[in-house]
Amino acid sequence: MNNSENIMKKIILSAIFPVLMFVVMLVITASNDKCYVNGKLIFLSADLVKQVIINSCMTVCVALAIWLQLKNGRFDFSGGASMILAAIIAGNVGIMTDSPVLALLTAVAVGIVLSCLTAVVYIIGRLPIIICTIGMTLLYESLTYLTFGGQGIRIFYSQPHTSVFGRIPGVLLPTALAVAAFVIFTYFTAAGRKGKVLSNNQRAGVNIGINEKKNIFVTYIYTGIIIGLAAIVYVSQHEVSPQSGLATSGIMFSYIVPVFMGTFIGLASCDVMGIAIAAVGMEIMNYGLNCLNLGAGGWQQIIMGIFVLGFYAFSAQTDKIQAFMEKRKKSAKSA
Repeated sequence: MNNSENIMKKIILSAIFPVLMFVVMLVITASNDKCYVNGKLIFLSADLVKQVIINSCMTVCVALAIWLQLKNGRFDFSGGASMILAAIIAGNVGIMTDSPVLALLTAVAVGIVLSCLTAVVYIIGRLPIIICTIGMTLLYESLTYLTFGGQGIRIFYSQPHTSVFGRIPGVLLPTALAVAAFVIFTYFTAAGRKGKVLSNNQRAGVNIGINEKKNIFVTYIYTGIIIGLAAIVYVSQHEVSPQSGLATSGIMFSYIVPVFMGTFIGLASCDVMGIAIAAVGMEIMNYGLNCLNLGAGGWQQIIMGIFVLGFYAFSAQTDKIQAFMEKRKKSAKSA
């Protein structure tokens, strides 16, 4: 198989999930009378592409921030709190200066500072990562009540001239920058390559001379950049209120499904592409559920949970499925 055929095969395998999701939701909505307005199927409206792109961009930014730490062996709870606090500060700066660009730069700067602070506490305190990041989450959440009078930010997303990074085409810029930061760190920096060694075998990595503390700090810098970019997209699409009681962890990890699905889909290409494709597929599903009036509340969570369990059950059996198919092919040839 030559190079072009191999690339084409990877593209087709990667695209299967969103295409199948589109077909499934099309069949379900087309068979439901509630999904028709004036005889037209609302699932196939022009709004489908727009909403899927906008929501997928937000999902990709947050998912990359989560995966960057996970693939380096750390389960970080503080990312959501960092994103919310950065969103509040950036949104207020954007309103005061009437500049979405300055808001974006502020979000990235705050994201880097907060991530670096988490890294310093983790390195110096020598605490387990879960204990450290839960503590930092509580700290950052308390700061959301102290920043700008504890009012959060309410009007940034509702003003067209400030919320450009939450709508098409502006939303594509922070998403592209987040993808670029992830790719640069993972494939073009020594810290990214050494991080794989440390996550697989920390002791062996340290023994061969890898500076673990430096590696952690650099990883958190890149995570901070992505969190800041996620924050500007988030504040451009939502009203942001002060948070408490680890609520920000729920916000952050509501985007975690595409991370695990994307790493499986990415086996056919690469993890960043897998996450992006998983995000598109999940947003197609969410749009279809909205058309069915099942896009909010308990039903969405039940359907999502069943789907995710089914997907994981299938992915866990892929080796057996491949072995069965190869056995069938050999039997057919021998016959």
